[in-house]
Amino acid sequence: MEIIVAKNAGFCFGVKRAIEKTQDILCEKKGKVFSIGSLIHNELVTDDLKKKGLIEIDDISTISDIKNETVIIRTHGVEKEIYDILKKNNNEIIDLTCPFVKKIHDIVDEYSTKNYKIIVIGDKRHPEVRGIVSHGHEVSVVSSEDDIKKLTFDRKDKVLVVSQTTESVDKVEKLVDILKVFYYNIEVVNTICSTTIERQEEVGTLAKVLDVVIIIGSENSSNTMKLYNIASKHCNKTYIVSNRACVKSIDLDDNMKVGICAGASTPQYLIEEIIEDVRNEL
Repeated sequence: MEIIVAKNAGFCFGVKRAIEKTQDILCEKKGKVFSIGSLIHNELVTDDLKKKGLIEIDDISTISDIKNETVIIRTHGVEKEIYDILKKNNNEIIDLTCPFVKKIHDIVDEYSTKNYKIIVIGDKRHPEVRGIVSHGHEVSVVSSEDDIKKLTFDRKDKVLVVSQTTESVDKVEKLVDILKVFYYNIEVVNTICSTTIERQEEVGTLAKVLDVVIIIGSENSSNTMKLYNIASKHCNKTYIVSNRACVKSIDLDDNMKVGICAGASTPQYLIEEIIEDVRNEL
């Protein structure tokens, strides 16, 4: 069996920075530290941080109860109004929003002051997208051609199009082409992060020549699911593996070429353990 490991696998810059900073803060404070939602979308990592004292706040309605505490803003970012509540209650805010996401906030802020209507290509339920939407005045989220047809902007409106940082390149290009049919005055800013683009291109290329593709990561991770969707178009035996136990359910034999890829929130130790488990399954 030949095992091919993707060059671009594991923590991206934004995730690595957030985890290291959070670990430092937990050591420094020696007490409770809050985060708004999960710092990243990987249960193994976030469970470990919780054991070290990190308290996740998933219920937005309880944020106003946090006062005079240290609060971490997750990598996906949060809604603009959450900052206001945290500041009002004299909390120390540690903003670990991914720089690529922060850039979109700035772009949406700028174009909104110029009376642009904003269209975000992405999943409206995702925390990153909710944060982006909060920075504009008239913002719509689309993820399909049907969503575009439901838009109520005037054809002559000035329109800015951005996307979730982890969106599929092919999907964004397809929807932008459709949007250009509907709107005359449209400006598009490519906001898919460079790491996402590199990983998607690599997994698409590898999947075409592999018998099995294993994507390591969590199913609630947007970038991991995009890798899975791309790989599964080219390789019927594509699997998402969130932990070592999942490897046992994959049928492997000596004659296979097996590719191993990983989402941007997947720790290196898990990648190495699963590579070893794949070898031992034979």
